[in-house]
Amino acid sequence: MLRRGAIIAGFLLITGVTSGMAEDTPPASSQEQAPGWTEFQSPERGFAVSFPGAPKTSSVSVAGQNPLVQYDYTVGVGENTVYQVVAFEYPAGKAPNPPAPEYYVKLVTAYAKGSDARLRKKGTAEIAGKEGYEAIADDAKGKLVHLIDVVPGGNDRIYMLVTAGPKGHVASDDAQRFRDSFRLVGDQPATATTPESTGTTP
Repeated sequence: MLRRGAIIAGFLLITGVTSGMAEDTPPASSQEQAPGWTEFQSPERGFAVSFPGAPKTSSVSVAGQNPLVQYDYTVGVGENTVYQVVAFEYPAGKAPNPPAPEYYVKLVTAYAKGSDARLRKKGTAEIAGKEGYEAIADDAKGKLVHLIDVVPGGNDRIYMLVTAGPKGHVASDDAQRFRDSFRLVGDQPATATTPESTGTTP
């Protein structure tokens, strides 16, 4: 069974979150997609991506960097596959622009550590028309593989796309569809706000 909490923990380790989660449910719209897949749009966070279901959404404040906010969008499929987009929204003018190679390495390394996985491939990659970073990691038991992509966005945002599943998942049509469907939308300024409430989202 895939421990989805471990995947999310990778992001929390990166940012050192101390506050709880709050519901944040942007609208979704449908376009022509593969069966079971729908394009999810979040104009507020500046992106669109295809998911195999409706994502669970949450947001957290980042300790020590207030008002930096992390927004999570997650879809689980069965017991061993997860698709997730994380939007890191920085205060105006504070996002790395462009991110240095060390930033990408630190981000994917922290994710791998938090997910009890080992990086076996990493390097620059073009994602959504932007020069970003891609890594592949295997869990300690050799049963799961993680595809991790980091995309610099406008308006003081950095995005991380993650999909994890059984061996062979990284090269699967679904994993590639998820990554390649990601795109930036809108041109409104980011507003990093403190989540409206605290608590834990299941």
